[in-house]
Amino acid sequence: MKIKYFLFLAVLISFINAHANTNPLSSRFIPLKDFIILKFDLFMQSNVKNLVSGGGIIAVSYQSINYNLNIDKTNKILITVNAVMNKKRYSSKKYYPKLKDCNQIRNKIFINKYGYSPFKQAFNNLVNEEILINKINDSILNISILDDDLKSEILDKTKIKINIIHPKTERNISCSGKLIDTKLN
Repeated sequence: MKIKYFLFLAVLISFINAHANTNPLSSRFIPLKDFIILKFDLFMQSNVKNLVSGGGIIAVSYQSINYNLNIDKTNKILITVNAVMNKKRYSSKKYYPKLKDCNQIRNKIFINKYGYSPFKQAFNNLVNEEILINKINDSILNISILDDDLKSEILDKTKIKINIIHPKTERNISCSGKLIDTKLN
């Protein structure tokens, strides 16, 4: 009787092992490059809404925001954000986008703060390089196999380009720089 149970158990274990080895998903890993882009994408998806909601009172009102993420062969990441200003509001209101608006877009997405005082629109240092680095490391680059040097290298190679699209196309502006730069150019 014990031999039957032992034989049954041995056949069951070998069947489970054989089945586990034929499962194509269990033997494959996602490349780190793809995983980092996926984490950036998930972060962007959940935080772009920070710009569309609440704009127009102390900040520019955007009717839509879209973005694109690319990583090249040298592991440089480029985030492109297109922010379309509210056509109904800015066709008649004489407000034209400024460089600070580009910075505010990046800041609202990544920190959910403008980085500028509400009424004077003066830079207030609530968003700086250290705050950006900490937020990105905690929210996106919190991957166990990344050490501090690799995180720094990724952050150094990550660029952002922001295009603000005004209803009058001649008023469109763009800015770009390292994602962690306090002020974009």
